[in-house]
Amino acid sequence: MSDKAWKACERRMARDVGVDRIPVTGERHGADFTDAIAAYQLKVRRMLPSWLWHWLGGIQATAATQGKSGILVLKTPGQKDTDALVILSWKDWTALHGVPAGKADDRD
Repeated sequence: MSDKAWKACERRMARDVGVDRIPVTGERHGADFTDAIAAYQLKVRRMLPSWLWHWLGGIQATAATQGKSGILVLKTPGQKDTDALVILSWKDWTALHGVPAGKADDRD
């Protein structure tokens, strides 16, 4: 049986943070992989909104001039600040998280 693209991506990204993908056995409760600080669920979509990439790219460019990671925070009017979403690139996440030794940073 061939590996589905989304499953292969889950495996790659799990390896990026030094863990293995959790097999679908009914015990994972929505997590595709977990590490010491987070439980991850990956969704591979054909498209994400163009405005998201525009805003993220803008803050990444600003942050890069300061040697920092760009982080986009999204919330709706009236939403609690504590429920806002935090969006950053996987490259920035693994840089902040700490990538296990020997991992490539040029993956698809």
